Amino acid sequence: MSGMIRAQARRIGPGLLAAPVVCGITVAAAGIMVFGVWSRTQTLTVVNWLAQLMVIGSGVCVAVALTGDPLVEASESTPVGWRRVESTRFVLTALSGLVGAVLMFAPLHVLGLWPQDLGWMSLIAPTGAVLVVGAAGFATTAMTASTQATVMAVVAVWMFLALLWDPYVLDPVAQRGIPLAAAVIAVGAAWRLLGDEERNVTLARRSI
Repeated sequence: MSGMIRAQARRIGPGLLAAPVVCGITVAAAGIMVFGVWSRTQTLTVVNWLAQLMVIGSGVCVAVALTGDPLVEASESTPVGWRRVESTRFVLTALSGLVGAVLMFAPLHVLGLWPQDLGWMSLIAPTGAVLVVGAAGFATTAMTASTQATVMAVVAVWMFLALLWDPYVLDPVAQRGIPLAAAVIAVGAAWRLLGDEERNVTLARRSI
């Protein structure tokens, strides 16, 4: 198992895996620096939008890691199978996004610079968003094997959360609990789809 994780991490690439972490740290640093120049209200506005960029960046990393691989047919001919390959890549990139979200949130929360801060419970906002957007990428990849479709799905879900859901659903449990429940269902459906070897190979050939 550890060998497979290392192999998929190499396949994804250290740059792509590190991108969400670097992005999270950059957002936190930018928020702290801006606070030294602007008012707290202005800083909260900037942090709010920068945090959204971290979420969409994490989702795009998931999309890139999961699509465009010409080795689907080769993977399906081994005991490992394409489902385990894609699931491992999804977990690795999702964990990277979660680490980035934590590193973004923690210093800003401690300094009182996180928007609508309700204490450490507010950590569920960025981490949950990363998981929901990533799940959208995983599910779309399973359905289409298309990089373009996966990126579009990631962007669509991110826009829905940022513009239509989060501003109006203010209860933190409902705000992330409902989308996360939908994400779990989507991941489960994707897992079942990826178990169809013939379908995976056919989609991969079409996407080349």
